Amino acid sequence: MGQLQTKPEEFVPGAHIYRRIPNVPIECYHHGIYVGDNMVIHFLGPAKKLIDSSECKKCGHKPDTNRGVVKTCLDCFLVGQRLFIAQYIWRSLIFKRKRRLIGPKPADEVVTKANELLKKGFGTYSLVGNNCENFASYCKCGFSISGQVFGGSY
Repeated sequence: MGQLQTKPEEFVPGAHIYRRIPNVPIECYHHGIYVGDNMVIHFLGPAKKLIDSSECKKCGHKPDTNRGVVKTCLDCFLVGQRLFIAQYIWRSLIFKRKRRLIGPKPADEVVTKANELLKKGFGTYSLVGNNCENFASYCKCGFSISGQVFGGSY
């Protein structure tokens, strides 16, 4: 699906990043857009009761209350997991009976789109229809799709 990275300086603003979601019985990932300065914009689903729900000293994120499209520090995004970068290739897809060529947008456009959605939102979260991967792919290539849901990859 992507390339393992370990240091923030190895990737650039506009990167579609993701990490494994811990403590779930199947392999699934949380996705976001790296926007620079160790910050990530990502789409969070409904809050869960957490053991530690204290406010982050770096970015002010409160895991139990801040939901929807949020901007957090890289540490809050990763929650101790390894970082991956989604590798995009140009693809020809048929969607709603139309053939579309999709691929990554320039980094500045990706960051601009993520910041726009931070302000206006990305709709109601749905695990199978409107999730964090849909958000990140929409920012990155203008096409909302989740490979996890449809069994694909980048």
